[in-house]
Amino acid sequence: MKRSSAVFAVAMALATSVYAQIFNFRRFGPARDVDVSGVLRLVPADVVVGEQCSFVLELEVEKDVGLEDLNVSGLPDAEGGERVEYGPNFENLPDGKSSKPGRVVKRMELQARFLSSCTQDIAVVVQGMAAVRRQQGGMSMTSSSSFRTRLPTFHLQVDPLPDIGRPSDFSGAIGSGFKIAQTLSPDHVHPGDLVTATYTLSYDGYCPTNFWPAIERLPDDFKAYEPKVDSRTPGKIVWTQVLVPQTPDADRSANISVCYYNVRTKRYERTQAVPQRLVFVSDEAASTKNTAIVVTETKPGNAGQNGLPAGVNGTGPIVLRIAPSDSSPAVTTVPPGTPVVERARVNGWRRLESPNGIGWAR
Repeated sequence: MKRSSAVFAVAMALATSVYAQIFNFRRFGPARDVDVSGVLRLVPADVVVGEQCSFVLELEVEKDVGLEDLNVSGLPDAEGGERVEYGPNFENLPDGKSSKPGRVVKRMELQARFLSSCTQDIAVVVQGMAAVRRQQGGMSMTSSSSFRTRLPTFHLQVDPLPDIGRPSDFSGAIGSGFKIAQTLSPDHVHPGDLVTATYTLSYDGYCPTNFWPAIERLPDDFKAYEPKVDSRTPGKIVWTQVLVPQTPDADRSANISVCYYNVRTKRYERTQAVPQRLVFVSDEAASTKNTAIVVTETKPGNAGQNGLPAGVNGTGPIVLRIAPSDSSPAVTTVPPGTPVVERARVNGWRRLESPNGIGWAR
């Protein structure tokens, strides 16, 4: 009896399922074909090399249709990022109005930046799934079907930067909001001290990977090392340069400038950081202290003597750096038993001379 009841329940469930499918088919009808049409535009319409722009995709569908799993083919090939850079994916924009009743325009954009000029006609094909949701009374049903539509041919033109007005030292930077600043550390020095000049550029746009600021009118009384990239993030680049003022006449830094193309004003412009001043606490080089210190090797963990860096009469080899900073590049390593001479002290750092080289340690 129990077995008969179970079989009857299963039979009823199957019958109910079949009846529901037939009922929905009769009530809503079969899944209909979805009409998807659209266009592709470039915003702004007139774009130059290096300018931020967007491909805007506009697809017109019925209001009860949702688009999923879109695939867009036919856009210019990135070619390893040497021709064009794209954003991560198409991003949704607010829907637009259609001139046809009962329809809506689905809008999406893909950010792009062209690194070379080009002129070409592109034919974009959009594929995906169209989900139709219909509701009547208290019942609703969703059906999905694939679609494929070819958009009208789009003429793409990316203009090169103008030759007229282009300075000879144009850096290749393009965008807007370019600002550069410089700082000196330390700024109270003796002749012969190492000074770290930091140049910070902030911008909204594009800078080539080989981009460098112009460093001009540095007094001859400076010994200057090659600048290096300290950090590079979107919208910001930081360079550092080690300077050594030889005499008190080296009392100001260089003029730092960047020439760039302003996409808003459509002309070449320049931003600059005015020279910074050095204050000399003495006209002479810093007096020598602890002259002829010998680097000795002791057991690890022993504190250095007389407050000297680890390894100077302390715990083994020491690393000399270009500037008084833990992030500054190393000049050399001084092994135990090497005589060194202290020349200056700055914020807990000591400038040491050794047969291996000159640098900072603490």
